[in-house]
Amino acid sequence: MKKNGKRRVWVLLVLCAVVFAVFLARLVWMQFIMADHYAEKVREAGQTSYSVTLPAARGDITDRNGTVLARDTTVYDLALCVPAPPGTDLQQTLKTLEQLNLGGKDVETQLAAFCSAVSAGELTIARNLTGEERQALLDAGLPQSGAVRLTARGSRSWPQGDLAPHLLGGTGPMNETQWQTLRDQGLSMDAEIGQWGVESAYDGLLRGRDGTLKVTADRSTGAREQTVTQTPQAGNTLVLTLDADLQRTLRQALEAQMEVLRTTRPAGKGREVRAAAAVVVDVRTGGIVAAVSLPGYDLSGWRQNYAALTHADGSPLVDRTLTGLYAPGSAFKPAVAASALAAGVITPDSTVPCTGRYLYYSGYQPRCLQLGHSGTVNLLTALRHSCNIYFYDVGRRLGVDNFSATAQLLGLGASTGVELPEAQGQLTWSTDENFQSGLTLMAAIGQGNTAVTPVQLAAYACTLARNGSRPALHFAETALDGSGNPVWQWQNTELACAPGGETVFGPIREGMKQMAQTLSALRESPLPLACKTGSPQLPATLANGDHYTNSVLIGYGPADDPQFAAAIVLEYGGGGSNAAPVMRAVAEWWNAAKMQG
Repeated sequence: MKKNGKRRVWVLLVLCAVVFAVFLARLVWMQFIMADHYAEKVREAGQTSYSVTLPAARGDITDRNGTVLARDTTVYDLALCVPAPPGTDLQQTLKTLEQLNLGGKDVETQLAAFCSAVSAGELTIARNLTGEERQALLDAGLPQSGAVRLTARGSRSWPQGDLAPHLLGGTGPMNETQWQTLRDQGLSMDAEIGQWGVESAYDGLLRGRDGTLKVTADRSTGAREQTVTQTPQAGNTLVLTLDADLQRTLRQALEAQMEVLRTTRPAGKGREVRAAAAVVVDVRTGGIVAAVSLPGYDLSGWRQNYAALTHADGSPLVDRTLTGLYAPGSAFKPAVAASALAAGVITPDSTVPCTGRYLYYSGYQPRCLQLGHSGTVNLLTALRHSCNIYFYDVGRRLGVDNFSATAQLLGLGASTGVELPEAQGQLTWSTDENFQSGLTLMAAIGQGNTAVTPVQLAAYACTLARNGSRPALHFAETALDGSGNPVWQWQNTELACAPGGETVFGPIREGMKQMAQTLSALRESPLPLACKTGSPQLPATLANGDHYTNSVLIGYGPADDPQFAAAIVLEYGGGGSNAAPVMRAVAEWWNAAKMQG
């Protein structure tokens, strides 16, 4: 028994020694080997991290020659750093900011709410600081001490804000629907994106990729470590098909002609002109080189003046080039001619007697003004002098659905392919609720239920110049990265092709060429032009019962080698010929540009 007792004691002693050795080894391991590890754990327990967005610059928008139309300019926002960094006092920082009149009176209220939500971070208290405000902060030493941060970001600016406001568009904060769509792209909820115009259509190319700065703050000392975890990447430069110089020329020509009409013409003949729209297209590519809607506005002040702009006369915020709907009037007649020639209903030599009144229907007998013609009229004469009787008769024999279908192929009442939202417009069809036989006659001269946009009229003119081949119109040409390399390029597309080719469109183009010679403003153009005017009646009437009219003109030039096509609409412009000086200005600019280049 004594031996067994001794054995148990020794076993117990050995066991205790082993346990003691294990504890000693564990203590040595923790105190010496893992000392740095646990020290780091203690340090991390007293730290907190947060991320700061490093805004990326939005890409420039330029015209086709490199003229900058929209760019980001650098502005600075002010954020308060919480907790206060070493060597600074939060209350003293707040007092200094109050003395500098920065952050407003409720900074402490904002700060209390901020601190109740997070243990560390940066509270933005002022945006778009002026140069004087930034200098005052630097003089006070706040940015240098780390008590506040000045964050640079881009703010959109427009060197020529009134040049093409409807086209360029603007940016703004995302709404909830947009956020749900774009959140997977890493955008913050308060990010700004393109909201209308090409800013919206090409937002994905223009918008850069924000960077991220990770800030680790010590809760006790306020010391901070900063690491850039993602470098911001600027957006691409978007190059438009627009020519800023032609855009300016077109706008000035419209404004000048409107002023002439208002000051020199009698009532009902253009004196009441109040708005206008014009579009110029490169016939070879479908690129829109100018698009003006008047009255316009200045992008540089649209936010501040938004309330006034929404109530201003003429609705300057409305883009008439893409959403204005107008009866084309006699500018529609080439579409009827193309449909009739392609269907074999007429030949270029087919004639119709013009007696001044169309007598086919006993109850409805519309007139023709017989401006420079009477008697037997063929296609060329009918186009040259815009004979209504000829097109009443051809349109009736052809049928409204047939010539409306051809007009649609030519670009009227159809999508033009542009990247921006556009009105669909409408043509006249036999299925219309108000259809009756007489409506076919009105539709054949571009009235009835027909209403189209200026950009559709420009596409139509372009298609006539191309013998029925209609290209997709577009505003953007390419996008370039920071090194000038293309990352996107527009691909030219044919949307439709009306049948007949030169056989159908050759005579029409000759008739339009002859018509241009009947207009004094175009006879001496430096480039030979082809055109068709329209004088669609408006519902409003003068005291004598005559209707007010719009002024519509489509055309292209040079007539035998088309390079540009144009459409012009003057609201209450008093007749199609009143738009001719604007067409002349476009031709003069194009000729000068051709000589220089």
